[in-house]
Amino acid sequence: MIAPRVSVVVPVHNCVATVGRAVRSVLDQTLPAEEIEIIAIDDGSTDGSGEELDRLAAEHAGLQVIHQAASGGPGRPRNVGLDRATGEYVFFLDADDHLGPEALERMVAAADEHGTDVVVPKYVGIGRKVNAQLFRETVPFTTIYNDLPNLYGSLTVLKLYRRRLLEEGKIRFPEGVLSGEDQIFAVRGYFEATGVTVLADYDYYYWVERQDGTSALQKGGAPAATYFPQIAELLAYVTAHTEPGAVRNRLLCRHFAIEVFSRFDPRYARFDQAEREETKAAARELVRTYGNPEVMAELSPYMRLLDHLLRNGPESLIDEAARVHATEPPPIVVDGEHAYVAYPGFRDERVQIPDAVFEVTELHQRVELVAVEWREHRLAVRVAARIERVDPKAQHAELVVRRRGERGEHRLQLEPDEGGELIAEIDFGDARFTGGRWDMSATIRVGGIVRNGALVPAKGVKVTPPEPRMVAVEEGTPCVTPYLTKASGALALHVGSGRVVQIDRAAVEGRTLRLEGRVAAAVAVPVTLRTVLKHRSSGQTRSAGLEVSRDVDTLAFTGMIGLRGLAPGKWDVWCEVSDGVDGLLRAGLSPTADLPDDRPDGRLGQRAQAFRTVKDNLSVEIRAGLLRRVRRLVQA
Repeated sequence: MIAPRVSVVVPVHNCVATVGRAVRSVLDQTLPAEEIEIIAIDDGSTDGSGEELDRLAAEHAGLQVIHQAASGGPGRPRNVGLDRATGEYVFFLDADDHLGPEALERMVAAADEHGTDVVVPKYVGIGRKVNAQLFRETVPFTTIYNDLPNLYGSLTVLKLYRRRLLEEGKIRFPEGVLSGEDQIFAVRGYFEATGVTVLADYDYYYWVERQDGTSALQKGGAPAATYFPQIAELLAYVTAHTEPGAVRNRLLCRHFAIEVFSRFDPRYARFDQAEREETKAAARELVRTYGNPEVMAELSPYMRLLDHLLRNGPESLIDEAARVHATEPPPIVVDGEHAYVAYPGFRDERVQIPDAVFEVTELHQRVELVAVEWREHRLAVRVAARIERVDPKAQHAELVVRRRGERGEHRLQLEPDEGGELIAEIDFGDARFTGGRWDMSATIRVGGIVRNGALVPAKGVKVTPPEPRMVAVEEGTPCVTPYLTKASGALALHVGSGRVVQIDRAAVEGRTLRLEGRVAAAVAVPVTLRTVLKHRSSGQTRSAGLEVSRDVDTLAFTGMIGLRGLAPGKWDVWCEVSDGVDGLLRAGLSPTADLPDDRPDGRLGQRAQAFRTVKDNLSVEIRAGLLRRVRRLVQA
């Protein structure tokens, strides 16, 4: 009988709701069935999981079921399955989880091609987090000594292992431990493998959080008495297999953060006094034996504080710090260019803990665009801008409008509004802009610390920029369009671009063009408007004044301009503005603009027709009358 390529080991303990799905996901693999053996170990289930496995085994010859008394953790059932395995490779699948259909075929192919002993497949979290950074790209060959990809981002054993590696190294699981039993197995696998492959090209493994809260970790994990000896063995192994320096420190840093100090997370408050004392004693032994300043410097202020208190006391402050950490993150205090998390003991003369223990270098800022609108002649920009957990009264924020790709910026103070957010209003009459694109951001200052962020709406929040307006500019077309960039959705301004003149009625009556329209304007001073006709070919112009009335942010106008004597051809209609705001604006047509049929100047006179261009602008076409055409023929 030919040995299978893969042995899939499935430890099962009270998973009747999911074990069928897990097993079927292996039965449905694209790798041929004769190349797979499934070994399911019922570890004393009482919910019918064992019976469900027996039912499946009766239907599928490739499934072996082993029944045993409950062993107190997944270590023993995995070892039993591993001892029974005959495949070239072994894959560990938890009964809560399931595989993608091509998972085994792809993993085996990768191990064959690259000669690696361990294959780490991309996990998909269902109700739980996975390390997305580890699976940014496929890495055919790496080792534990390489910084990237960070293999320590996954210390589960939900991987493909070459069985020869496990047998020759006598790699097995600790038994009778509720949680933490897989780290030493996974770490030994990494260290003793000739190479590791990381696969990110397919959704291989669906890692499912139990909905009923009955998993070992959900219930608090293993007690300190059985948990910490496994972690001590793990740290001893890492220390024995690395030289002092960057690699060792990187690996120890992970172990202290995830395996040691995580025991002081919110579940610590649920421990009884004896469990707390045992946790502190075990953690103290580990930090004194394996910790060093370089490792602790990379950890969070909370973890550095635990390290300091475990070494130096007072021990009573550990429980207080854990209580604060579990309830609400403490405030951040800024002093000059340094920031500190004010856990219990911060600058308390009675305990004299160094400031460096509390220092934080990563400050989380919130910069979001809330709204943008015109308020008469000003553009009001409302934002949320703050550094989290720092006293808002100590923070100062500015709106920064910076010309893209060139020097030049405008800064405005962001002031609190009635809604608790910040607002600044841009007065284009005071802050004259030149044509081009201007990016907007918010700068937050507290002490000597400065943070900056683009103005992007919060995820799931829609912010619609207002319509363009005529504004005063330093040079160029006197208008501005607020918009959100395509790349990041950040607020920006396009100065010198935008449709602000709308013609509602354009009627050619004999030798006259009559106009009615409006200008969307953000100007505080009276302005003068004129109609300008410009010949497309020759550039010849003709202009006439317009009567203007103002209503808040709209300039309504009426007027007429003579057409007699204009050269044949197409004349574009513009609006010239002066007296405080200067420049030419193209006259656009509103969607419902009235364009009555043309009225020729007598039967033999010139003809004029107002029409809508492809860009929805207004133009007039002049055609020579019959008399003019006859005169030209005679002159010719």
